[in-house]
Amino acid sequence: MAKRAEVNNKLHFIGIKGMGMSGLAIMAKELGYIVTGSDTAEEFPTSEVLRQSNITVFDGFDPVNLKDKPRIVLSAAFGSENLEVKEAKRLRLEVKTFSEILGELMAKFEGIGVAGVHGKTTTSALLAFILQEAGFAPSYMIGAPYVPGLPANGHIGQGKYFIVESDEYKKSEESNEPKFLDFPLKHVIITSIELDHPDMYQTAEEVYQAFYRLSIKIPRDGTIIACIDWPLVRRLVSRRVDRPCLTYGLDSSAQFQVIEVNEGENMTFSILHEEKKIGPFTTKLAGVYNALNATAAIIVARHLGVTESVITRALRKFVGPMRRFQILGEYNGAVIIDDYAHHPTAIKAVIDAAHKRFPTKNITVVFQPHTYSRTGRLLNEFAESLLGADKVILLNIFASAREKSGYVTIEALIKVLKPLKPDMEYRPTTEEVAKLLSGSIDGDDVVLLLGAGDVYKVYQQLSRTDT
Repeated sequence: MAKRAEVNNKLHFIGIKGMGMSGLAIMAKELGYIVTGSDTAEEFPTSEVLRQSNITVFDGFDPVNLKDKPRIVLSAAFGSENLEVKEAKRLRLEVKTFSEILGELMAKFEGIGVAGVHGKTTTSALLAFILQEAGFAPSYMIGAPYVPGLPANGHIGQGKYFIVESDEYKKSEESNEPKFLDFPLKHVIITSIELDHPDMYQTAEEVYQAFYRLSIKIPRDGTIIACIDWPLVRRLVSRRVDRPCLTYGLDSSAQFQVIEVNEGENMTFSILHEEKKIGPFTTKLAGVYNALNATAAIIVARHLGVTESVITRALRKFVGPMRRFQILGEYNGAVIIDDYAHHPTAIKAVIDAAHKRFPTKNITVVFQPHTYSRTGRLLNEFAESLLGADKVILLNIFASAREKSGYVTIEALIKVLKPLKPDMEYRPTTEEVAKLLSGSIDGDDVVLLLGAGDVYKVYQQLSRTDT
């Protein structure tokens, strides 16, 4: 600790309420840094965990927040026009991105990355939970506000392993370098590769190239764990050269093939490996996609020496991260579920999981598109993904901090979806959706609140109408 006193041990997080930023701030405080942060005044899903960690969070951005001349950790959601960023440059303070600081904190650990367009959060959270249950005392950084069974979304443990959700999005407003290239990883899970973040990647090929760059950073004594159900992941595996690779998937050519998936109140599945069956495993997680996510975590845990009995017990106990098929409660007998799904592939998978878990219920989807660029680029795919729902209610597009406006509005999605789903509804606000649902749902219904914005507030507003 005496050594750290030689450098600036004050860290100020601009955009601290973001999923990754909040976890990183908590870890920095655990390591002995003096931590403050600032963000917009609204309540975020991460606000409570920051309060519990006794981290000072300023509402709004103000140059006075930098009066102690801290080192700056900058979220990718904010850039050169931010008041505090301008002040930091005026004061010539050190400014680093979220991924750069996280990479520094990981340096003394054996890094395990969980990358992919889908499944990062659940897979990284489950792997951290399994290693914790096995007594490995892992460190981890997970992109969810809260994971039941883990003390926080970011934590520094006493063990050698550091599990990090590894995002392909750009590290800052100024740099299009993917965040995950800043992480010193020895092992990496690649769950999926397809086009997402069209404000950064124009084609699926560009996304693939980012993941290829990640794969060749893995050392030759490390491991790539890859889901070959995705054509671009299969292609990447074929080009891995001399890096060890363990493949998984539903495909019969996978080294670890997911078999015997049985979905009900709980889900069971087994894994076929070298003509021997591993399992069966039982989990509270829903959906075939989560059997795949769990398999990735199982492979890594086995590789690190965790016994099958510990893995089986951990899987039974694991509830899943907040905002991932999270049952919020009931309203008038209807089950209300919140899920972060905001890409057509994920939306389709979550709707399918809901039908299988609740086979006799009507599935109503409240969908809030996230970012203008994604909505505009994938209009037809979004419309197609929603067709599995019995009823669809659309909300206005939720703008991100990095993209406040765009060329597309919700009217464009309504125009594409209406001919395919004539009875769909549109309401501009979560309050109006809650009002619509309050008079139309009962014990025959399951409501899915889907999106990466604040669609979860529909349940809060329903709860108020119930009093």
